Amino acid sequence: MSPEGKSLSFTLNIAERELEPFGRVVRACEGNPRIGEVRHFLNAATGDGLATVYVCDSAADVMAAHQAGCLAVYVDPGSDEPAPGAVLSVLGGEEASIVFDALLDVAHRFSEWERSMDMLRLSGSTLQELLDISAPFLLNHVVVLDPALKLIAYTKAVPCDDPITVELIEHGYHTEGNISKFKLHRRFKSWAEDEGLVINDTRTICKYTTIVKSFKSRTSFSLIAVMMCNVSDDIDYLADVFGMFAERVSYYAQRDYPDDKPAGIVADTFLKDLICGSLDEAAVEERSRFAGIPETGVFCVFYLEAGDEAMPSPRLLSDVSLAVAPAKTLLVDDAVVVLCFNCVHDSCATCASCSGCSRIHTSSSKRLQGLLEKYGLTCGRSSHFTQLAQAKTAYMQAREAHALSKRESLRKRGQAMNAWSCIFPFDDYTAEYLVGQMPEHAGELLSLTRAGALLEAIERQDAQSHMNNYEFLHAYLVYERRTATVAEQMHMHRNNVGYRIRRIEELFGIDVADARLRQDLLLAYRLRNAVVPNAQRQGRTNVEQAQ
Repeated sequence: MSPEGKSLSFTLNIAERELEPFGRVVRACEGNPRIGEVRHFLNAATGDGLATVYVCDSAADVMAAHQAGCLAVYVDPGSDEPAPGAVLSVLGGEEASIVFDALLDVAHRFSEWERSMDMLRLSGSTLQELLDISAPFLLNHVVVLDPALKLIAYTKAVPCDDPITVELIEHGYHTEGNISKFKLHRRFKSWAEDEGLVINDTRTICKYTTIVKSFKSRTSFSLIAVMMCNVSDDIDYLADVFGMFAERVSYYAQRDYPDDKPAGIVADTFLKDLICGSLDEAAVEERSRFAGIPETGVFCVFYLEAGDEAMPSPRLLSDVSLAVAPAKTLLVDDAVVVLCFNCVHDSCATCASCSGCSRIHTSSSKRLQGLLEKYGLTCGRSSHFTQLAQAKTAYMQAREAHALSKRESLRKRGQAMNAWSCIFPFDDYTAEYLVGQMPEHAGELLSLTRAGALLEAIERQDAQSHMNNYEFLHAYLVYERRTATVAEQMHMHRNNVGYRIRRIEELFGIDVADARLRQDLLLAYRLRNAVVPNAQRQGRTNVEQAQ
């Protein structure tokens, strides 16, 4: 804006390019001032300082305009020498009156374009409509993407032969191959960190130079606008015009992707309040109906993180949402959280993995497992619960399970004993979580229990005699003393099972017929696995698969 509040319609970069058809344009200004008014020099300069440009046909007029603090464009059809003090000199071409008329036309066209864009914004129009009226000014092909890199709008009147853009328009979103290229060349990093326009002329992905403007909410991307310089590559001119367009796109970014709902999902606010525990039962009942989520049912929560630059969180959110629908998804601090309520009966005790799933035998866990395998990610899963108000506790369970799964030893054990190699249930890590909350001397406390001391003694005896009684006893207890099953899991003849257990009873003075002892021993096994790293243990794999 000028000091008096006038709209500055275009820049000196734009003026320089627009005057090229009228003669040889020589520039003598390092800056790029914005222009709000164009006048013909008549005896004196009385404009608004640098907001006004005067068209002059003599060096004396240029100097007078310059001394008045205004910009001057010098026009001389019969000379090849620029005038001192002129920001632009148009030489060997048209008369000053024609150049003046051309600049007036430029000012009018750009002012009308800005007015039209602002009118569209106020009328609640779409980004495609904004891009349609902007195509004659942008010259090149432009696309606008949402946080999931889905195509929102593109310049339909400007063809583009860039393969990655053609594929984007064909599919309506960037494919996994394109995403891999963005990751390989660290494009997400510059989009996330740079505040202004990002100009990339390496042509490593797009065959043309690109100009990118990314818009951000408080927690993520909101919109990304990309210009392919496939028609014109005058970067100074294009950056200014694209910047004027981007100023209006920023309104749509704020309108459609506000800070509290970066992914634009209707249920986001309710789910965030739910997992934060800020709702009482009455509020949960009322708002669950509005969000289309049952208040009671068979629920579970999944928690997964994109991690560094592996995948932009909004894109991951979009893919997860499609994979687990009708479950609800939201973005919480760059982690994707899923509230699943797809199960239709209470027998789904393994969290959305039974054959009674409403998605016809394709459980949320199975669909999510496939997506995680593709991206090389893991997630935590809560215990199942039946009251929506319990979602806060389930969220904490899923988050803790995900954190525990990052420990290499626990991840390997979980993958060995779990049906899902990328999904880690909190129920499998309960002992590890409890031990993590205990004092530093948890192992010492554990060894003082009867069952803990007994297992420690068996482990020591195994090390001396090169036996595997520790593992055998574990299998015997886990498989509920079923001789055939124990024999199969331990790769031994079934006739040897009875002999081995009697020998253990004699060596250590125990009676496995004692139900209380069996419970204590199973608990001690879980706690010892939580306290003692797996790397320090011998031969546990077969039994842990069944725990």
